[in-house]
Amino acid sequence: MADYHELTNLHLAILGILWQRREATVAEIFEALEPRMRVSRKTVATLLSRLEERGLVRHRSERNGNVFTTAVRRRTVLVARLAAMLEAVFDSPLRPVAPHAVESREVRPGDVARLRQLLRKAERDLGKRA
Repeated sequence: MADYHELTNLHLAILGILWQRREATVAEIFEALEPRMRVSRKTVATLLSRLEERGLVRHRSERNGNVFTTAVRRRTVLVARLAAMLEAVFDSPLRPVAPHAVESREVRPGDVARLRQLLRKAERDLGKRA
């Protein structure tokens, strides 16, 4: 399984475009990113190659260039990223949250209560700093 924790905001932006459009060329991704982020076409192409090496995107060749699609579901990445963020923010090891667990609706007893406890702690911590 790929490590989603190391994805940058730019990686996620590229994946977001592909999830939204289902497929896109380097030029189309560049055009979609340009209003939001300063990035070159070469950087977009490089990042797509790296994402493909990691198994997160794939491409097919067409006359006008490569057309990219995602090889991973948005939900899978989201669950992995959220679990890592919660663990880091609360400095508390959580039960490993595997993306397949959410897909299969496998939630163990106590999971929701633990998340509520962590959120209450965060709320208290924010109140102390206000």
